[in-house]
Amino acid sequence: MLMSSAAFAQNAPINFETGGQGSDWTWAVFENATNPPLEIVVNPDPSGINTSATVAKYTALQSGNPWAGCESMHGADLGPFVLDATNSIVKIMVWKSVISDVGIKFASPTGWAQPEIKVANTLINQWEELTFDFSSYINPPAGEGQLDQFIFFPDFNLAGRTQDNIVYFDNVTFSTGGGPAAEPTVAAPTPTEPAASVISLFSETYTNVTVDTWLTPWSAATLQDVAIQGNPTKKYSALNFAGIETIANQLDINDMTHFHIDVWSADFTFFGVKLVDFGADGAFGGGDDVEHQVNFDMPAQSQWVSLDIPLSDFTGLTTRSNIAQYILVGQPTGTNTVFVDNVYFYEGGSAPLEPATAAPTPTVPAANVISMFSDAYTNVPVDTWRTSWSSATLEDITIQGNPTKKYSQLDFVGIETVANQIDATGMKYFHIDVWSADFIFFGVKLVDFGADGAFGGGDDVEHQINFNAPAQGQWNTYDILLSDFTGLTTREHIAQYILVGQPTGMNTIFVDNVYFYNDATSVNSPNADLNRVNVFPNPVKSGAQVQLSAPAVQVEIFDFTGKLVMSSQNVSVIDTQNLNRKGAYVVRMLLDNGAIQTNKLIVH
Repeated sequence: MLMSSAAFAQNAPINFETGGQGSDWTWAVFENATNPPLEIVVNPDPSGINTSATVAKYTALQSGNPWAGCESMHGADLGPFVLDATNSIVKIMVWKSVISDVGIKFASPTGWAQPEIKVANTLINQWEELTFDFSSYINPPAGEGQLDQFIFFPDFNLAGRTQDNIVYFDNVTFSTGGGPAAEPTVAAPTPTEPAASVISLFSETYTNVTVDTWLTPWSAATLQDVAIQGNPTKKYSALNFAGIETIANQLDINDMTHFHIDVWSADFTFFGVKLVDFGADGAFGGGDDVEHQVNFDMPAQSQWVSLDIPLSDFTGLTTRSNIAQYILVGQPTGTNTVFVDNVYFYEGGSAPLEPATAAPTPTVPAANVISMFSDAYTNVPVDTWRTSWSSATLEDITIQGNPTKKYSQLDFVGIETVANQIDATGMKYFHIDVWSADFIFFGVKLVDFGADGAFGGGDDVEHQINFNAPAQGQWNTYDILLSDFTGLTTREHIAQYILVGQPTGMNTIFVDNVYFYNDATSVNSPNADLNRVNVFPNPVKSGAQVQLSAPAVQVEIFDFTGKLVMSSQNVSVIDTQNLNRKGAYVVRMLLDNGAIQTNKLIVH
């Protein structure tokens, strides 16, 4: 009944050497006019950083498309694999005679793929190593199979080629991207459902019913009872599937509406929950058993994920008077570890499909803002909020009287200020508020058209920031450092803004408050330094406290992806024990004078 797939390491490095990987693969060339085949040739320039004997040669024809490229064959070439902390940094050596983007992406056998990552070479007529960071990319849903194909775009230039360009490439490697913590450092969120509305199996918040076992003999997993910040937690290791039973005390959940479970994992790519009702006879296999499994592809890793599953989603569970088994399923099969807390049924309303309240009102002073869409500011002209090449529908609506953009059937949508390009060189952040009941991924791409102000003029630059498993059913406020758009090397002619959502073509998002801004105390404020709240020590050792030179009304801490990881009110101390990992954070403080101040905090 349980379907799974195994994870394997890539056949790498791809070095095109005899006895190595790549030279005997089946490479297909696409979108390159007559599609001359990929050649394995003697290294034309072994004097630089690449002394390999043989390399791959790709001829990008002038008559070919800008996105022409080559791809390995599904199956045995690259081999099936899962993107994780051990292989998410991909490096490749290229030798090119022109400056243009180099693109890489991976695909599964069904054709599922994330957008490619593009990095421009900076050197010509010599070898250069380019780095592609896939650490924020998600893996395919379970039904799409595992990634097993390497797709390469050697000369991605939307302006077109003025000649045939030869590109040599070699030494494709996969290495660690740092990686998340292996275990949670904070306990699962405390439930807030009224006790009278709950049937609890495992939670310190409620009185629990009797559970026969948390690991049946037929399970494929190991179980350990652990404590996280003093909170009892179930730890399932080497998880394929784990059975939990209440056969001696079967549950009648007819008055309940939801099943809740909190899960945390540094490495799962799939999680499933199956409920089994033994029927009126109360016996397994009595002929009236019913069951149903609800699956979650690509759940967020290294953070607590609170799943509130409507019982109506368990469509095969046609009776609910004798619930006796609960089966947890994880992937990669037999190699993932999942921490579990707060397992209970409850009676409550269904999650809304649209926001009931408007997005938060911005508080950044208007003098520090370039706004494209917000009631709080005067907006600059925007050519279109949905380009003709978008894959989405757009509806202008109001929520609590507040104008809001609603994008449905979203794959990607283009927004343009081509006629009124934005100079964001004096800005520090890009802000957007997003709400969705069903997205599992959200991305924001900014595109600068360069000094010529024209698309495809040869000096265009762009970068996309991705957010995996954003919170559903609530407003997500993203304040993204423009410095995090590392590929956006110029910011004087920003003309395109591309929003990406998944499940592809199936999710609906609501958008408000789209603007660039600078720190409230950094512009037009001669006394800014006098009023500034200092954060010290900075850098700070992980686990230590950070002092504020004056109390803040509110402190919000965002990680490098722009995700809110901590929020506190009326504080003068920040405890870094509440931060899951080492690295750079953004501390955003609301001061008692109404100003908003932002500091960069380094935790080492």
